[in-house]
Amino acid sequence: MSRFIPLDRRTFLRGAGASLALPLLDGMAPVARAATGAAAAGGQTAAPVRLAWVFFANGTNYREWKPTGEGAGWVASPTLEAINPLREDLLVLSGLAHANAASLGDGSGDHARSSAAFLTGAHPTKTAGAGIRAGQSVDQLAAQTLGLDTRLRSLELGTERGRTAGNCDSGYACAYANNIAWRSPTQPAAKEIDPRRAFERLFGGDGREGPERRRRAAQRKSILDVVSGQAASLRKRVGKEDRQKLDEFYQSVREVEWRIDQADRLAQQPGAQRPVTGAEPPPEKPADLTAHIRLLYDLMLLAFQTDSTRIATFMLANEGSNRRFPMIGVNSGHHELSHHKRAADKMRQIAKIDRYLVEQYAYFIRRLKETPEGRGTLLDNCAVVYGGAISDGDRHNHHDLPVLLAGRAGGALSPGRHLDYGGDTPMCNLFLSMLDAAGAPASEFGDSTGPLKRLAV
Repeated sequence: MSRFIPLDRRTFLRGAGASLALPLLDGMAPVARAATGAAAAGGQTAAPVRLAWVFFANGTNYREWKPTGEGAGWVASPTLEAINPLREDLLVLSGLAHANAASLGDGSGDHARSSAAFLTGAHPTKTAGAGIRAGQSVDQLAAQTLGLDTRLRSLELGTERGRTAGNCDSGYACAYANNIAWRSPTQPAAKEIDPRRAFERLFGGDGREGPERRRRAAQRKSILDVVSGQAASLRKRVGKEDRQKLDEFYQSVREVEWRIDQADRLAQQPGAQRPVTGAEPPPEKPADLTAHIRLLYDLMLLAFQTDSTRIATFMLANEGSNRRFPMIGVNSGHHELSHHKRAADKMRQIAKIDRYLVEQYAYFIRRLKETPEGRGTLLDNCAVVYGGAISDGDRHNHHDLPVLLAGRAGGALSPGRHLDYGGDTPMCNLFLSMLDAAGAPASEFGDSTGPLKRLAV
């Protein structure tokens, strides 16, 4: 057991243009708003519950997605094979729906409605100009409570910037297709797609672009070098186990910094390839999609580990994205392939994309599980949704959606099972349960009819 010399949970290591929050240590005083299921006994620090939503676009090849069997005896489908080694750490949820992503008399535009409704449960106003309106998203509702105890209220990430103005889907504004987080019904929360900017937002002092930060960036100086003096002083104040935790944490931070630098260098080389996303190739870095996705996942992990925020969203692509995936042999656009009309070759390629994205999600869940926290792991104190609001990409249906839910949410979830809710149960019921598990309960949300049952046994 580490020596208990009380540290505040909000302890930071500070330097010129840098502020590094710390992971949960044995020697820290209890957090102000501890998670119910993770409250510690015997003087241990309680860990908060973190909530995350990972969104993927264009639906799935659903025949290859849905597992067979229910309960603990479920059998992984071809698409979910990558997540099978982590089956005891997640729930596969079938039968959830987003009724407000359907037309409801507004005609075509299912892609824009999918992303707009995913976290809001609202039917967006059909407009390509002024007057956009969806609903406040569940992550931002949670942030109103959980964000009071963290430096950042929430963290919004993505891999494609996209426009916010103009028509992106059959008369629906681009703001709908390119955002899942909404601070209010009329204000989407912009996502960050550049890993370096996201890193600086987490650890760059007050968040402003000051001369110290510019100088550190120009010198490619690690944030750990800037705070080394305080890090050495802290090391003397904690016990052996906490020193080991800090060493592992510093190594993780330095590795992420190195990978960001490496991605920047590769992207700046002559002839560096850019990811192809359709009409307008984005200028953002890194160019390698897998590196980009995993860097953003690792930044989410660091944000949760340091309690910099307890709320995060991640758009793997904008809805309707026509990105290609040459690294897995898919050279046609994703959106184009999703309209496969049951053509066998196109369906095989969609299944390849589905499996690839699930593999990246599995990477994130595995990393959370490998990160110790308190008497368990960081994953034990998370609830991480993976899904979208389109089921079959060709049919554009919004019921029986593909959803994964990883983690134990501090004891509120009992993973390891496949639960089927019949096809039309509001997904917002799941969101009500997540809010309650994190200590930010609500009586209703979106089109909810009550908390989702059977999540715990």
